[in-house]
Amino acid sequence: MARNTALTETQDNTQGTKATAFGYITFPATAIVATDYIEEVLGFVPNRVVFTNVTDRITIEWQKGMADNTCVKTAANGTRTLETANGGITPTATGFRVTQNATLAAIAASKDCMWVAYA
Repeated sequence: MARNTALTETQDNTQGTKATAFGYITFPATAIVATDYIEEVLGFVPNRVVFTNVTDRITIEWQKGMADNTCVKTAANGTRTLETANGGITPTATGFRVTQNATLAAIAASKDCMWVAYA
């Protein structure tokens, strides 16, 4: 298991709006193995997560109601696929986890990524 720390900011409005959080991650040049993942602690269970590999222009999205470890992937060429076998995003009791998978290509060495999560 790999755990990454990121620049994270959480916003919660006392007027009843839901919390959002966002962060930015730069992965090191060292090899990332198939069992690695990142886990972000937000302080809330997200209903929607959008994770983007900015370097390769790949976005994965998960919304409440989808199975754990799945996502909708948008490739750089605009092709959208439902990923059910190549990993994805899993909500946790306090945040979310993104799995590493070469086919999914969201997490990789030497990549800049950003994410936003909504309660």
